[in-house]
Amino acid sequence: MATLIDAAEFTSNEVYQIQATDPVEGAASGASFSGTGISNQPHQQLANRTAFLKQRQDVNISNIGVLQAFQALFTGLMAPNGYLKIPVADVNKGLIQYLIQWGMVSWGSPGEPHGLYGPYSFPIAFPNACEVFLPITINPNASAGNNGEDVIMVPATYLPTASQFWVYNNCLGAGNDHNYGFYWLAIGF
Repeated sequence: MATLIDAAEFTSNEVYQIQATDPVEGAASGASFSGTGISNQPHQQLANRTAFLKQRQDVNISNIGVLQAFQALFTGLMAPNGYLKIPVADVNKGLIQYLIQWGMVSWGSPGEPHGLYGPYSFPIAFPNACEVFLPITINPNASAGNNGEDVIMVPATYLPTASQFWVYNNCLGAGNDHNYGFYWLAIGF
């Protein structure tokens, strides 16, 4: 028994409808429709469409797998001390995951005196490097004339490491004008 050989192609509105006046003609040398015969023409067209749709479905399944793998790269923890991993095609580094982390360190009241504090841990370690670290002072009693005493700084010798960071409390702790702690934001990969 011979079978039709399909070719993956889709032609809209072109499945032949056998007419009442068409003679029965099967596949043979010299038969119409490229030797398939008029009686096999609609079957061949439908087989070609099926092969075309199957081919497209295989591509879609492959693309869905790629998208699912990409989606799995997005992870995070929504918490007071949390993080978000974002996959990025970096122009210099290739495919990497940006890592954004945030948190809060509370010293309570009246706060810690002037000095260096740490180490504090990131929610997760940066696999490669922390590129940006932004501390923001918590000071409900800050006055306009405190000359920056409440700014928390990260000195160059204590920049964030892969898993921990240190902070420098620049507040002298005089009166009510002291730090209660700080919020922080770190970005790396």
